[in-house]
Amino acid sequence: MPQPTTSALPPEPWTEKVDTQAMIAGVLLSFIGIATFLLMPQLVESVVTDWRYTESEGGWMSSAVMIGSMVAAGTSSLWIRRISWRRAAVLSLLGQLAANAAGLLLQDPYAFIALQAVVGFCGGALYSLSLTILSDGKRPDRYFAYAVGAQTVYQVFALAAGPFLIHHGTRSILILFATLCLFGLILARWVPTQGRVTSSDTAPARLMSLPVILTLAGCFVFYVNIGAYWTYIERIGTTAGLSLSQTSNALALGVVLSMAGVLLAYWLGDRRGFLLPIIGSALTIIVSMILLTGQLHLTAYTLSAVLYAIAWNISMTYQYSTINIVDQTGRGVALAPAFHWAGGAVGPAIASAVVTAQNHDSVYWIVATAVLISSLLFAGALKLSK
Repeated sequence: MPQPTTSALPPEPWTEKVDTQAMIAGVLLSFIGIATFLLMPQLVESVVTDWRYTESEGGWMSSAVMIGSMVAAGTSSLWIRRISWRRAAVLSLLGQLAANAAGLLLQDPYAFIALQAVVGFCGGALYSLSLTILSDGKRPDRYFAYAVGAQTVYQVFALAAGPFLIHHGTRSILILFATLCLFGLILARWVPTQGRVTSSDTAPARLMSLPVILTLAGCFVFYVNIGAYWTYIERIGTTAGLSLSQTSNALALGVVLSMAGVLLAYWLGDRRGFLLPIIGSALTIIVSMILLTGQLHLTAYTLSAVLYAIAWNISMTYQYSTINIVDQTGRGVALAPAFHWAGGAVGPAIASAVVTAQNHDSVYWIVATAVLISSLLFAGALKLSK
């Protein structure tokens, strides 16, 4: 969680009203920032079927979004406590809006992929800003839960509306993203100019230990699996003969039930340690991939989506817990999103080089290999930290 530091700008008084408004703005801006990523399966499906992009071009488009987000997350510490938050929010939203608006006019795959990198960068900056806003509030843990809830609600409705959006073409999806940016610009007036002011830690930062490096590497590799999966899961279903409404509803159901993973992790806590849930999640994800092999039917596809989504949330919860346990610098958790986005960019890039229009088996191998390697990295980190 980002820690408040002394700002170079004179802050406004952080009153109860400011806290409430900042919380509302932070929660809603959090899903606007990553709106493209949350709807990536539909966007890939749309550009392939509507604009006739190849499977590889769809994968590179997904990578571009995540590369942009990775750069934004990795550089956010350089500016997030130094410039006006309100101005940063407006600039990020305007950048997203301009890139999505330009996408309405440009159908060339290379130009569109470049625009999606801009969308990813501006959205990633907005997401980092929204998390920092929430971390400065009076009840950050509760605010983060609200943000996850808002992202889930948006994703469920957007995935359910996927067939309608795809039927009306890629431009309808871009219009949705642009509309969200306009809504965000209205919310920007509730973004405080700066965060709370506390004394900053002037002690020199220590180098991260090997266990922390291993956990961050585990985060990176785990998101290689997510990037490949989330980019092509819609294509896997439609290529197997399922309808857009069937695949979209299955993914939406998975997102809804994924909250069971959060609740299970909350109930389980550390009673079984941190490694066992990570390994269990990895094995569950592999089972979800096995369900996609062979003659794919709707029941297997839906069950696979639900199992994957639940395991995703459980694993992410314990990954952050593991970083927190082995990290003595306080910097590991803050760096984790950059490693996630980096892995998320690599996943579809690898998959795009080997998938074909009718065969996505390579995605299953990428997912299975990534989750196993990630589990080994977290196991090594925990062993070294003892």
